[in-house]
Amino acid sequence: MPPQKISDIPHEDWVSSISCNLRGYVCTLLRAPRILRRRINSHLLTASYDGHIRVFDYSKNVTASLNVHNAPVTCLSLIPSQIHDESSTCTIATSSQDLTAAISRLRLSSNETENLATLHLHTAPVSSVAVNSSGSHLLTSSWDGLIGLWDAIIPSADEAPGPEGHVRERKKRRKIEDDSKPRRKVPINVLKSHTSRVSKVVFSQQKGTDTAYSCGFDSTIRVWDTEMGVSTQTIVSILIL
Repeated sequence: MPPQKISDIPHEDWVSSISCNLRGYVCTLLRAPRILRRRINSHLLTASYDGHIRVFDYSKNVTASLNVHNAPVTCLSLIPSQIHDESSTCTIATSSQDLTAAISRLRLSSNETENLATLHLHTAPVSSVAVNSSGSHLLTSSWDGLIGLWDAIIPSADEAPGPEGHVRERKKRRKIEDDSKPRRKVPINVLKSHTSRVSKVVFSQQKGTDTAYSCGFDSTIRVWDTEMGVSTQTIVSILIL
């Protein structure tokens, strides 16, 4: 199949993030004396400033569309431990300018989506979200200068309180409605070291490591031990004129 130009795939606003790591179909190769089975990319996912996550097949057809946020989506990441090829289901993490990140499930075969949890910490736009290699933990970065460390577990009840001024309803009615609403999660740790906006955070690609990297408007790159919750190294960018 000839390569596709991302400009050929329409969006209603800026495309902020793309992932081509969703592997579905199995390709069988006959190479004597062995038979090789290799999973190949079946779809690509995009995030846009129009607030939507879209799933495209490699014929440029939209196979699913998810509206998780009420503001531009800044980043998306697949959660690898929750990708199920058999049912064409995957789980993704997204960040947004609505001050939250979210965990959502996509069912590609039926074009169904489910918002599982919203991540509440930041007081400014969330610039990026990253997932570790095992899919057990997430990181979020924000223009408030903070980095949030989260587990990927969907809680059975809200961990964070609702918006101020929210009028509580009767217990029975609230219980029925809450079953269909995304859970409100809180971080397991907050990483503080940047002195200005944090623009990006990533996990190390090495399996079994708890190292993360971040960069920010304070002209630094910081290395983090996420298990201890501390910055272990700071690299300062120097502008040479």
